[in-house]
Amino acid sequence: MQSGPREATLFPIEVKPLHEITIALSLLESIESTAAEQGIERVNAVHVRVGALSGVVRDALLFSWDVATARTIAEGSQLVVEEVPLVVFCERCEAERSPHSGTGLLCPACGTPSPNILRGREMQLVSMEVPA
Repeated sequence: MQSGPREATLFPIEVKPLHEITIALSLLESIESTAAEQGIERVNAVHVRVGALSGVVRDALLFSWDVATARTIAEGSQLVVEEVPLVVFCERCEAERSPHSGTGLLCPACGTPSPNILRGREMQLVSMEVPA
């Protein structure tokens, strides 16, 4: 028998992709609606664009996609995620810039705060692939 303090886990903690499952279900709803309108019975792949500041975790979205599409017209389909980098407009440089990770919205060329975000917030359904 051991003596001394020991750690006890009262509630196992499991991180669940709740935000991403909602996104996956929303994407699926859009796809099913379009498919119904166009007489499409199967979806092979879905293409989305996800911005760096969208708050979407790519791996969690991929996992959520598999769960959300079970027993639907998109079951087994591939979710193709195009990651869109953060791009801001620097007024000082008068140019589009991609800030370095961890530097916020600072222009990487001159260091000027550049809050005018041009790209990187999107969460966009681009297209779906269907059988010929």
